[in-house]
Amino acid sequence: MVRNKDRYSSPESPVQETWQTARPKNRLFGRIGNKALARVCHNVGGGLHAGVDIRRVFETESMRGSTRQRSEMARIRERINRGETLTTAMRGARGYFPPLLIEMVEVGERTGRLERVFFKLAEHYDQLVKMKRDFLIGIAWPMIELSISVLVIGLMILIIGMVHTGPEPPGITFFGLYGTRGLIIYSSIVAVIVASFAALIFAVKNELINIAPLIRLLMQMPGIGPGIKTLAISRMTWALAMATDTDIDPRKAIELSVRTTQNSYYTSQIESMKQVITQGGEMTDAFQQTNRYPDDFLDALQTGEIAGRISETMEIIAKEYEERAKLFYRMLTVAAGIIVFLVVAIVIFAVIFSIVSQYVGILNDLME
Repeated sequence: MVRNKDRYSSPESPVQETWQTARPKNRLFGRIGNKALARVCHNVGGGLHAGVDIRRVFETESMRGSTRQRSEMARIRERINRGETLTTAMRGARGYFPPLLIEMVEVGERTGRLERVFFKLAEHYDQLVKMKRDFLIGIAWPMIELSISVLVIGLMILIIGMVHTGPEPPGITFFGLYGTRGLIIYSSIVAVIVASFAALIFAVKNELINIAPLIRLLMQMPGIGPGIKTLAISRMTWALAMATDTDIDPRKAIELSVRTTQNSYYTSQIESMKQVITQGGEMTDAFQQTNRYPDDFLDALQTGEIAGRISETMEIIAKEYEERAKLFYRMLTVAAGIIVFLVVAIVIFAVIFSIVSQYVGILNDLME
């Protein structure tokens, strides 16, 4: 079998970083967006496919995109010129590239299929952009309803204060809030809630907090757990298909593919899996002893080993898992819309309950 060779550096280059190498701690510089990343992957994959030298490819990319993007692409070109691998150069980009991209690029370098990796990554990030757009469209109307509800409540608080006269509080308020002072308090509470969610999203996106324990918890929940596992295995099966299509050591193939899950539930078992191979076991044995992989994947892997066609078998099942992953994303969109709708319903119920309870109290006082 004729295999593509890395055009600029051996995968076993001395400057190659191992997967244990610490990632950059500074995440506050921001990360490249999925839309821009998809475009970069398309361009790099197309350049490599056309036989363009990797240095020339990134020199061209250093003239495109935002200022930060051009700067990082130029740094990558310079580091490659110094003899570093693309994986090493990307790891040194201060968190600008997502971990999945770096892991998959290493798979491509190790297997000599960097061009194919970039085309697949371009497809992956294009799909993420589409799913994000569909997600935002799916929750747009519930979010509009929620925003209108919040604004109406604020307006109601202000109007109550405007029409009320006298030193005593009005008979009907929104949980004791009325007038300008009440509106300020209410607006402050809403602002704190919105800012908290924004800060949480920012922290998760820039990996400023460790969400691994939360992910492990969610993986135990019906509905959500299987979906998260599907996303991880979808990436892993595709990486394993590429890794096993070369003469790469089975232990390294397992390490590279399992790392692409970006999930400690799976990556924590890498060393024990490699030990099984060292002791003469098959890949199926290595995956099976963890008790963390579904039967359909194990059956497909075993069939591939028996037939001597692991790569082809993994490509087939990778497509199946990719379709399941897309379905899970669609389910998340629907669930998010329902959750926002329920929040709107709760807000409206709280307003009605507050007004009705106060009105009943007024009637009781009048009857006494």
